[in-house]
Amino acid sequence: MRLNNIIYISALVAATLSGCKKESFVEANTDETILAGIKPEEQFLNAGIRAHNSDFEAYYDFYRRIMPWMQQAVFQQGNSKNFLNDVGNFNQRYNVFYPQLGSILTDVQVIIDNMPAEEKAKRVHMRAIPDILKVYYAFYVSDINGSIPYSDAFMARYGGNLTPAFQSQPELFNIWDAKLKEVIGILKTTPSVTQVSLGNNDLYYKGDASKWVKAANALRMKMAFRLMKRDEAKAKAIITEVLADAAQMENNNDSWVMYADVSFNNGGNWDPTGFRAPKPTVDFMWNNSDPRIRMFYQKNNYTQENLNTAKAAGTYPASTTWNPRQYVGAHISPDSALGQYRTWFTTKMVNSSLTLDTISYLQYRMWMPASNNGTGKNFFPIITYADYALMRAEAIARNYVSGNAEEWYNKGVEASIRFYSTAATNAQVTEHTPVTDAEIAAYLNAPDVKFNAAKALEQIAIQSYLNYYKQPNEAWALYKRTGMPNKNTALKNEDIVIDAVVRDIPRRASIAPPLSTDPNYATRKAALDEMAKDPEFGQGPNDVFGRVWWDKR
Repeated sequence: MRLNNIIYISALVAATLSGCKKESFVEANTDETILAGIKPEEQFLNAGIRAHNSDFEAYYDFYRRIMPWMQQAVFQQGNSKNFLNDVGNFNQRYNVFYPQLGSILTDVQVIIDNMPAEEKAKRVHMRAIPDILKVYYAFYVSDINGSIPYSDAFMARYGGNLTPAFQSQPELFNIWDAKLKEVIGILKTTPSVTQVSLGNNDLYYKGDASKWVKAANALRMKMAFRLMKRDEAKAKAIITEVLADAAQMENNNDSWVMYADVSFNNGGNWDPTGFRAPKPTVDFMWNNSDPRIRMFYQKNNYTQENLNTAKAAGTYPASTTWNPRQYVGAHISPDSALGQYRTWFTTKMVNSSLTLDTISYLQYRMWMPASNNGTGKNFFPIITYADYALMRAEAIARNYVSGNAEEWYNKGVEASIRFYSTAATNAQVTEHTPVTDAEIAAYLNAPDVKFNAAKALEQIAIQSYLNYYKQPNEAWALYKRTGMPNKNTALKNEDIVIDAVVRDIPRRASIAPPLSTDPNYATRKAALDEMAKDPEFGQGPNDVFGRVWWDKR
C-alpha cells in the first residue's frame, strides 16, 4: 500500500518552517487550486494511511518508550537505568497530526464544500465521517500534550488563521463530544439522495455509515472515561447518554481497526526484534492458561530436543530435567535486570548452530508481519469490540449505568481472545493454532479471571491492559486513570526500582517551549503558561513526570 496524491497543508506553516521557509513550499500550502483533481474519497484514503504509517512512532514512542514504561516489553538486555528519562524523539503523534493528518481530513471536507449543490448532497455522509477520525486523533495528540490548536487549525490554505489558537483540554473535550454527537445525528439521518460511498477508500468500515456511528459512540465513551478524575458527573452523564443510543458495537466485526498488507510496515523502524516479553504479564497469562500468550509472545528455545543436545555437549549436567514451560518473561526493574537476575539475560552457547535463550520475545509478526519473510496482514486497532465491552463493564461496575457487569466483562474477554486469534492467523504467526471454545471457557473460569464482583474494577483493568497489547497509549492511559495493574493486583506489575529507589513513570510528553522567532510564539507561550498554573503540570514544559489536565492525581 502506498501513499498517493497526498497534499500536506499546515495550519501552522510559519511555525513549522521555523526560519527555513521556501517560497515554493509556502505556495504549495496556501494555493487551494493544487487540490484540483483530487477526489475527497481519495484524500480520505490518504488520511487512513497517514494515521498509521509513522515508523518513527513505532520505533521511538511504542517499542522504546511507552511499552517499557508500561511493562509491555523489556529491552533485550534488560531495562537500563535511564530508560524512564530517555525521551528523545518521543511524541511523534504531534508531527503526524500537524501539519499532515489534520490537514488531509480538512481537505476532504473542503473539496466537498466546493462542489456544486447536487454533488454535495450526494456526499453528506462522506463529509461527516472525517470528523470522527479527526476528533480521535486530536484526542490522541492532546492525551499527552494537553492544550493544542484545533477549532481554527488546518485552514491556512483556505484563507484561515496562520497562528491558530491553542485550546485547553476542558474546552477540547466539550468541543469533541459535541462534534461527535453532531456527526452521529447526520449519519443516522437518511439523506434525500443516494450517497456516494467511500467504499474501499475507507480503510476501516468501507464507507458503512452505521458502523461509523457505533465507532463514534464508543469514542465518546472512551473520552468520557478520561474525565473521570476531573468531572465524574460529566463522565457519567456522557456514558449514560451514549449507552441509551441503540447504535452500539455488537461484535468484533464492528471493531474500529485498520488492516493493511505486509508491505505497509516492512522492515526498518517497524522491526520489534530483540524486545523481550515482560515477566508480570507472562506469569499471569501462564498461571491462568490465557490462550493469548501464544499470540503475544514467542516460546523460548528450551525444547526437549535442544536441552538433550545441551546435556550431550556438557552445557548442562546429564541430570537436568526439561521444564515444559517455554514462556518466560523478563524482570522489569533495572535493579533486577542488572543485579540478581542478570543471568536471565545471558544466553548459553551450546555449539555453532545452537544458542539457548531463557526469556521469551514479543511475537514479532503481530507487530511486523514481514518478520522472517512473512507475508501476513497488519492490523492497527483504535477501538475494538473487546475494548467497548470492557468499558461498558467498567461503567456498570462504577454504578454509572445499570446492567450486568459480569456479562459485559465476559463478552470483552472472549472478544479480545477471538480478535487476537484471528489477527495472529492473518499475521501468519509461526505455529499459531486458532483458539478453541474450550480454551476460552477454561480461561473465564481461571482463578484470577473468573468474575468476582468484589474485585470487578481490578479484573476489568487487567483484562483491558491485556487487550491493549497493540495499543500502548491506551495501556498507559488506563494506568494513569486507574493506577492498575500494579504490584498488588492479580497481574503483579513491578515497582520500577533503580539504585534501590522506587521510581515514577513518565505521564506526558515533553513540550518544547516556543522560540521567540516563532510567528505563533504568543499563542504557544500563553497555552504553556496556562497549563503551568496547575501545579500537577510539573517542573516546566519538559517535565515528562508532570501531568496534563485530565490526568489529575
